[in-house]
Order: sequence, then structure tokens, then C-alpha cells
Amino acid sequence: MPVTTHRSRPFSSSQRLPEPDQPPVLHAPGEAGELLAEFIHRHPRLLILTGAGVSTDSGIPDYRDGDGAWKRKQPVQHKAFMEDVYTRQRYWGRSLIGWPVMRNARPNPSHHYISDLELLNHSSLVVTQNVDRLHQKAGTRAVTDLHGRADGWCA
Repeated sequence: MPVTTHRSRPFSSSQRLPEPDQPPVLHAPGEAGELLAEFIHRHPRLLILTGAGVSTDSGIPDYRDGDGAWKRKQPVQHKAFMEDVYTRQRYWGRSLIGWPVMRNARPNPSHHYISDLELLNHSSLVVTQNVDRLHQKAGTRAVTDLHGRADGWCA
């Protein structure tokens, strides 16, 4: 079986989608909000996918910059964690240092807006790459924690 490694950038130039024939239309914030509301009403029961960007306003740092490059050392991979005692020590050391940030983080307006979409029956599921449980703390019930939970509990 081939080994898949993480990329330092999301896609290579040969893997990018073709450039559109026309440049994207930039809307004023009010108009963009109206267009989004129309989309949500036309497509009930959305699946919402979130990542680190939704929790940065709660004080939880993200991993990548605007171009997709890693800002700091890449997260530990499972194979390396299982095979190397030094990697496990580094992982647990970094986790111990970072835990107060995760423990003390509170949902921000984005988490609450997403929860409101569920309450209004516009969202059927939130799938998050985040391990912070801030969607659940904001009241969202239908959440799949794609990468697990930082608090160590599995439901």
C-alpha cells in the first residue's frame, strides 16, 4: 500500500482547478450576506465543514498561512507517534503546553451562528477538523469531530 505524506502546501500547480473564464465577482458585504441567505433558504439541511479558521477568533491558533504553508512544525502523524518514544514525548509536551488555551477557549460568533443554523433547520450536520468542541459548547448537537477531541472523551 502506498504511503501518503502530508503536503507542505494544499495542492501542487498541476493539481489546481483550472482558472475560471471570468474573474470572481466581489460583492459588497450586505449584498454578499443576502446572497448567502438566499442560498441557505434554497438548500435546506446543509452539511457544514469547518476547520481551524472558525476557532481562531476564540484564541486557538491555526496551522497554516494564507498560502497553505505550515506556520510551525507539522502535527505528529500516527505512525511516528506509535513508533518513536521521542515523538510521543514531543507530542505530549506540546499538548501539555497548549492545553490551557484549548481548555479556556469559548465559542465565538461563528460557532453561535452555525448553531443557530441547526436550530432553524438549515443545517443537518457539522463536520469539523477542530478538536476543541467549541461547536458543541455553542449548542450545535449534530457534530462529527473528524480528528477526535482534545478533551480525550469519545462519544
